[in-house]
Amino acid sequence: MKFVTSWTLVVLALAGVPPIVHAAVEGQWKIDARGGGDQVQLNFTRTWNQGNSRGNWSSTEDYDRDDIRGLPSGTRAEGPVSMTIAREAGTIRLDGRMNDGQGSGKFTFTPDAAYVADLERYGFGKVSDEDVFRLCAHDVDRASIKEARSLGLRDLSLEGLIRMRANGVTPEFVRDLTGAGYRNLDVEQVIRLQVNGVTSKYFKGIVPSPGRQPTIEEIIRYKVNGLDPGYVTLLSAYFEPEEIVRLHLNGISADYVREFHALGYKSVTAEDLTRLRNNGVTSAFAHRALELHGRVTIEELIKLKINGIE
Repeated sequence: MKFVTSWTLVVLALAGVPPIVHAAVEGQWKIDARGGGDQVQLNFTRTWNQGNSRGNWSSTEDYDRDDIRGLPSGTRAEGPVSMTIAREAGTIRLDGRMNDGQGSGKFTFTPDAAYVADLERYGFGKVSDEDVFRLCAHDVDRASIKEARSLGLRDLSLEGLIRMRANGVTPEFVRDLTGAGYRNLDVEQVIRLQVNGVTSKYFKGIVPSPGRQPTIEEIIRYKVNGLDPGYVTLLSAYFEPEEIVRLHLNGISADYVREFHALGYKSVTAEDLTRLRNNGVTSAFAHRALELHGRVTIEELIKLKINGIE
């Protein structure tokens, strides 16, 4: 079981598309094994300058202790170490030294030839050892690749597979999106949903009005602005997504909207409701005004409130 804590990739291509370069994949590692649990935090950092491409890559994840062969037991290990992480994509060898439960050193990666051949068979073309190392670091196995390919995502690449894994996008999440009517999605869309905290429960909780399913970007905006799915469901029958967000940000509750509709203000706009609330016009005040003065406009309600007249 792994939990991604950080992931960084910076690449600079000086001219054209970088060639596939089969050179040794090496870099630096750091480990923190001071915790008493079943996992340790391991960081890989790699910098390269090959042909017309140079860049750096860094990944920090929690690894099960059992996945790292040769890792000393205990939380205060000392001395030289030689450890390995063996996965379908290949083997990462870590040589270095531990000091009071923390360690660092140099890693080397050896790709698995059969795994690389399968990647090419799956249609990913010629892949670099760099790509295979990153697949290994994120534990992207054959089953994960096959499952990802079955999800119907557009433009699925090795980079997309790695980013989905690094950001915690699961097949179940994508299937839930498909089941909710979101088809022909691309990798970037599902990642944006995931990193912005949109869960299956959240988007399933938004019941679209007839003929108006919210877009992926609208769902993300609802989530990042703290809108409850029930709030969105109620107001989507009357307002556009931008208006729903604005109403929420102005502190206008769903009950407030519902009460004014019940009073007969069926065509009240988001701007009207904002002005009513900002001027202290409650539904109770509006109800009293209707009893005393008959049908009054939004503007008249505001004037009555400002002038202290019921």
